Amino acid sequence: MARWLPDGGVQDVEVPARVDMAGERGVRSGGLLAARELKPMVVVAAFVVAILIGVGIGYGTADRGSDTATAAPAAPAPALTPAQSVPSWATSRVPGTAHQMRVTAEPDPAKLRFALQWTVADEIKAAGTSSTITARQVTVVEGILYFGAIEGADAAHDEYWAIGRIKVPSVPTPLPDPHVWRRIGAGPWTIVASGPAACGRIPQALLRDVWKGQPPPCTG
Repeated sequence: MARWLPDGGVQDVEVPARVDMAGERGVRSGGLLAARELKPMVVVAAFVVAILIGVGIGYGTADRGSDTATAAPAAPAPALTPAQSVPSWATSRVPGTAHQMRVTAEPDPAKLRFALQWTVADEIKAAGTSSTITARQVTVVEGILYFGAIEGADAAHDEYWAIGRIKVPSVPTPLPDPHVWRRIGAGPWTIVASGPAACGRIPQALLRDVWKGQPPPCTG
């Protein structure tokens, strides 16, 4: 800036630059506001990242054993479910009634016996007595196999019972007799019990109304 002197000269005078305080305050205010707005966004973003990391860790360390626990059980061997005759009570049911059955009246008596033999072979394997035993190495003693049934509310709940003794020449010490087997409906034959107390599992209706006491396999 120029100034006239008394002698007519001119002197340049520097004028300090004016600071635009309003502009500076505006810039500062804007920066602070942006920082305040940005901070919650950073916090939210960090929270979301933490959740995703937690989910990833949880999935990575999840117990995969649950898939095995819920797996469906293996289907029984076909040999355990031989065809059976239509029962005499199929069209007129009195649930709980006991009936004498005849092995020779079944569609294939040999398959019925084979099913019982199969369960014994499985039992011997499970006991660790022999890992190579087969159903054909088991014999259900002829003449003392008792076969009966208890009516159910429907065919799926009919119970078939067999009581007998076994021989397994290839195994020195097979599981003890007698053996008691059961089949429910069209399901597989299974061993209910074996040994001296096995006949205690036989339904009382069969013992009382059909066999009039303990059958020979239980007393022999």
